[in-house]
Amino acid sequence: MPRWRTWLPPALLAVAQVVVWPGLAFGRGGLDPVRATAGVAVVALIAAALLGRHRRPVVAAAVVAAGGGLAAWVAPGDELAVISLADLVALFGVAVRCSRRTTVRVLGGLVLWQAVLLAADAGAPGDYLAELSISAVVYLLVAASGRVRRRWHADRAAAARRLAAAERARQEAAAAERRRLARELHDVTAHHLTSIVINASAAQLLADGRPELRGEALQFAARTGRETLVALHRLVAILPYGQDPGAGPPPGLADLADDFRQLGQVITVDIVGTAPAAYAEALHGIAREALTNTLRYAPGGQVRLSVSCGPDGTELVVDDDGTASAAVTGLGGGRGLAGMRERAAALGGTLQAGPRDTGGWRVRAVLPPAASGPSGRARLLRRWLRSERVLDAAVALLALVLPLTGFAVVVEEKRPAPAAATLILLALIAHAVPLLWRRHQPWPALAAVVLTFWLGPLLVVARQVPTDGGWLFLPAVGVDLAAVYAVAAYGARPRLTWIAPLVAPVSAAFALAVLLIADPPDGETPGDGAAATALTLLVLTVLANAVLALPFGGSWLAGFAARRRRQRRLDREEAAVAAVAAQAEWRARDERARVAAGLSNAVLWHAARIPRQAEEDDLTAVLDSARASLAAMRALLDGLGSRPGTEPEVPSSSSV
Repeated sequence: MPRWRTWLPPALLAVAQVVVWPGLAFGRGGLDPVRATAGVAVVALIAAALLGRHRRPVVAAAVVAAGGGLAAWVAPGDELAVISLADLVALFGVAVRCSRRTTVRVLGGLVLWQAVLLAADAGAPGDYLAELSISAVVYLLVAASGRVRRRWHADRAAAARRLAAAERARQEAAAAERRRLARELHDVTAHHLTSIVINASAAQLLADGRPELRGEALQFAARTGRETLVALHRLVAILPYGQDPGAGPPPGLADLADDFRQLGQVITVDIVGTAPAAYAEALHGIAREALTNTLRYAPGGQVRLSVSCGPDGTELVVDDDGTASAAVTGLGGGRGLAGMRERAAALGGTLQAGPRDTGGWRVRAVLPPAASGPSGRARLLRRWLRSERVLDAAVALLALVLPLTGFAVVVEEKRPAPAAATLILLALIAHAVPLLWRRHQPWPALAAVVLTFWLGPLLVVARQVPTDGGWLFLPAVGVDLAAVYAVAAYGARPRLTWIAPLVAPVSAAFALAVLLIADPPDGETPGDGAAATALTLLVLTVLANAVLALPFGGSWLAGFAARRRRQRRLDREEAAVAAVAAQAEWRARDERARVAAGLSNAVLWHAARIPRQAEEDDLTAVLDSARASLAAMRALLDGLGSRPGTEPEVPSSSSV
């Protein structure tokens, strides 16, 4: 933050205060030097305290409040009124830089301190309550504005973080896409090809004792080979686009276990609870890789797959007892464990894999609890405690200050009947309440404000307001101005918001004209007859509309300008993130195209031979082609780590 922003507000307050007092008083003469010196010292103390509002906002607010007490003692009148605004600056700094709880505590302390200071110079009880109410509303408005500013800073910081994250993603796009593609290729094809090798190898090893396994292995190779080709062709087709638009959710873990049982594995499944939907793909990928490893290194062994889901998280465990026939080696590419760890880490979890104390192997993945929002009541309370809601409430209260002050005067001087006083109070409150929704429902709020403005004239026409009491509804125009600003700043269809400053002043002007005719000043009457009354009403409406046009137009312009500034800022931030994200997508797309070419040229050539050789009853060729396809897949995965722009190495047929 520039240093001038730190010292400029206190300097302006201090200079303005010294110019007003004791400067002007010194020019007129008769100034007490001792009192003036004490006043300047208090001003210096408060200004110095404000300099620390950024680093120590609470301490600065406390010192400023104490300085305000000294100012009231040194100059009991209004001589130090300018510097008394320093507590608002300090409160704003607390709201911007401190937590909500600290802001509420400082706000309450300042209101109580103000109540004490006002009590020391209190006049009539009504005046004291009015001054304290105005001070409390102003404090609330300043605190809410500070919280909104704090959120503004948080949004800008979040935008900067998004841009930085997008830039990092752009720089790492190719590498990240290579890792993702390696995991996807491994998941989709390794299980099919490994199962073919396992079955063909078992059929060859047991050919003398169980000759029927040969036919079963050939049938399995033909069926699984065709499935592998379909999966590979689908990968080649979708890789340039990054995802399969027709892909559905992964099958359940019980169905996955059934697939492996058909390959000869003895699997026990134990599932407790229901895993979050967001974890389904990761759990399926980890379980599939772990079961594929048991098929490679412990074929025919006892395997236990257990899933436990609860409030503390989700745990997936795959155990094998390690007692099985000889493993078929040389099938893995060394990426299975890394892929499983990446899946777990992407969800904030951990994965451990290693030998068990009792023999065999264990894969254990622990995922944290899925994020859940607060309860309905907590969400409602949090929504109403948001800074914007508090600011809207403060605006509504501030718009009520003058009407309620006038209401207190009417009650004290005219002493209306309780029923009439209640109707007046309800009319004033009903007119301001729609401002609570001015930000989220600006058009309905404006309509409600325009309609409720007529409650005052109707009460006057019905003679529910004491004589000469209709004037207390005039300050209610401020509520309409706030509603017009809200429509311009937040209303849907911005190009139509110009309707608000046209309709609202016309309605308000007509209502004020009715109010003046029904309760004319000094008891004057507009004249006899309906024609004279109508003419007077028309003239008053035109005059009132001419007077109100300027403030209503200014309110709309201010709101529309605020909207444009906000939209331009958001557009700049989003455009920057979108540009960087587009570059990252181009890098990832290039990498996917490169992998798709390598997949089509290398793996498909070998995999296409498997079903054909199975149909030709050549088990040895099936086994060789499956191993060659796995080798080509491994070479392709190794090539993903090569320099972008180079083709992955493709094994020649002579080396297979």
